[in-house]
Amino acid sequence: MAGQGIPNGHATRASLVSLALMVASASAMAGEVRYASEGHAYNPVWSRDGKFLAFEVNHLAGNTDLFVSEVTGAIAKDGVKIAIPGASSAYGGNNQVVVNPTWGTQNVVVFEASNPAGQFRLYGYQPGGGAASEMISTAQVAGDLTFPSVSFDGRQIAFIADATGAGDIRVLARTANTLSQLTQTSAPEVFPTFSLDAQKVAFSRKTNSTEDLFEQVITTKAETTMAGGGGDQVRGIYNPQGNLIYFDDARGDAIWDIAVIDAPGATKRTVAKGVRLPLRGRPAVSPDGQWVAFTYDDPAKNTKVLLARVDGSRTVEIGTSFTACGEPALTYQNGRMLLAFTALPSSNSDWRFLQVEDITAKIQ
Repeated sequence: MAGQGIPNGHATRASLVSLALMVASASAMAGEVRYASEGHAYNPVWSRDGKFLAFEVNHLAGNTDLFVSEVTGAIAKDGVKIAIPGASSAYGGNNQVVVNPTWGTQNVVVFEASNPAGQFRLYGYQPGGGAASEMISTAQVAGDLTFPSVSFDGRQIAFIADATGAGDIRVLARTANTLSQLTQTSAPEVFPTFSLDAQKVAFSRKTNSTEDLFEQVITTKAETTMAGGGGDQVRGIYNPQGNLIYFDDARGDAIWDIAVIDAPGATKRTVAKGVRLPLRGRPAVSPDGQWVAFTYDDPAKNTKVLLARVDGSRTVEIGTSFTACGEPALTYQNGRMLLAFTALPSSNSDWRFLQVEDITAKIQ
């Protein structure tokens, strides 16, 4: 529920008590995240404290905007569109593409957006502030900057720059505002992600006709293959325990599984099979690293969201009244687990919407 009515001045004491009880129980209620725009909602990403939810809205007209909603319990305020420097207005139409949000510390969301010249650059925005600001100047790194990832301590940002090769990994040390280059190959690298101690970066690299996962030590640039072989291994993300969780289509024909690997050379552990691949998102891992959420690609099973323990010990189903559920995201807020996901109200619906639910009772 995105909002509650306010009683008028003639409300009885009983109705006020009833309203108070309703508000008190709000954390157990579900709600659609509203936004003043027509378009498909995609790629929800929670802030680290679970208070904000960033999401994309694709207007199917060559432009995509980024919105942020403040969430209390499972009650989400209307999404606020992030204004980008060079846009015509904070609310009007534009041809910009604003995607790939990731959250750092102090509730700063980092993302990529096309500028008036058509180049993708990195921007930062803090809810309640004005327009977003560009984080790296063209004098520092020219060209397109994409796939940002913020370290757990918020001090470093990894991203892909196409100024060299087919897209190489750079790292911005935010305190010193210095840049380093980790890779310099002719193959494209994508989706960098930091280990918990920010000493290593994992990423996907296209080798021949498939993508494999690699890990590089930042200081020495020593590189190790984490996951390879048949099919693609993509979009890795570390959990706090050091496991690397990723999408794997080793079975071929774009049949995606979620796999976990504990260390280079270790045997992978498959925790979910036949999952729906998000538009841009990584695996939806809970902040404590214990759960990963997913939906099925099979149309006969796409009315539910599932959670699997990363250790493979348990799977939980979250039923919905919707269809084509996808792109789940997990967070904790005040000790409660919140689930965000996108879906269609019915198979003939015009727009994909964003839903937030409190699922604490489901995982106990």
